[in-house]
Amino acid sequence: MLYMKFVSKLMIGAFIALNTVSCSKNDDGTANYDGENRVYITAAGDKTLTIGEENQKIEAKITLTTRVNAPMNLRLKAVDTEGKASDLVVFSSNPITIAKEAREASVTIMLKKGGSLTAEKRLKITFEADKDLTAKEDLDIVVKPSLVVASLTPAQRLLLEGYKAKGMDLWPFIGKVKVQTVIHSSAGGTTETFATAFDRTYQGQTVISLSEKATEARPILKMTDNPMGLTEFLYFLLKKNTIEDNEYFLEQPDPKAAMTLLKWNKVSQEIFKVSLDNIKIETPTNGISKITYIAGVQKDEDTTIQAVPFQMEYTAWERLQTLAKQNNEEAKRLLAVDGTSNPQHYINNDNILTDEYGVGNWKASSGNIDFAKKTMTFEFLVYHTYSNGYVQVKVTYTAQ
Repeated sequence: MLYMKFVSKLMIGAFIALNTVSCSKNDDGTANYDGENRVYITAAGDKTLTIGEENQKIEAKITLTTRVNAPMNLRLKAVDTEGKASDLVVFSSNPITIAKEAREASVTIMLKKGGSLTAEKRLKITFEADKDLTAKEDLDIVVKPSLVVASLTPAQRLLLEGYKAKGMDLWPFIGKVKVQTVIHSSAGGTTETFATAFDRTYQGQTVISLSEKATEARPILKMTDNPMGLTEFLYFLLKKNTIEDNEYFLEQPDPKAAMTLLKWNKVSQEIFKVSLDNIKIETPTNGISKITYIAGVQKDEDTTIQAVPFQMEYTAWERLQTLAKQNNEEAKRLLAVDGTSNPQHYINNDNILTDEYGVGNWKASSGNIDFAKKTMTFEFLVYHTYSNGYVQVKVTYTAQ
């Protein structure tokens, strides 16, 4: 069982800062930090770029802790997890100029034309060393290879035509489908990351196909890439519950043992994939079909929960399982403790059909397709170990 932290590191840090750092005032009356000038590179929304997709970009912001007295140039760069320069992305301008008396600038990050990948690459956007600036927060982005859309078999095509004849035209929802995912995380989580409420919106695409479980009587869909538009958010939750959590995870013996054994840490090049099957389409009423998609999820050997049955693949988890099969005693011990690298141990790991916590953020799950509007919508919950109750998720697919 995970233990709560009763003293916030954030509060301690704020206390130290108040007693060690002096501030002055800018001309506009705002506080002016007199210590080292720190650089934050941030971006809102989805931070994923996919090879071969058009009109993709990440709008980033460079923020300093204090205004500059003269124009300042920052030369940006993209590096991989080993710190090696990457040419997969380009910037709308480089270097970036922070104007005199300013402390912010904007930049657009785009894929370089002609780039190619066979596996996803995680990059960090930072800047060339500057004696007057300290990197405080770099921007993590993901570059993915082209989305692969599997060809439908003749039998699947016949099924889709049969559904269409019954008033369920699923053709617009097959292939790459545009998705918007809105997240609300309530305040009060166990660690600093989740102590304050936050909202996020992701714009992307999901690859959808007809499931092998589909029959003439029951259409069933599966999402083979970026299901519910949630892959990057689920990976964010996984990292913040494990290798990026300084408050609990990195301070405990079992996680330390797992990280050493697996060479699993903040900079290890891991691959995280998610898929979702068994999305059942009900018979329509007035052109709208309900969707059934909540199912039993095997949390561990002894526990089954009712949740969205995301199938999560994670290379650090695969390494642990492989070592255990090779009779590595430490790996076998770590399989089911708080140091495991199994994503299911930390995220999407509790029931969502009933309110298990009573903190006011539970709501019933739903899903439907409006065939006239060509929209498919879902509302459901995701639980994770450090959350205060549930994360609320609203998903909207819009077919072309």
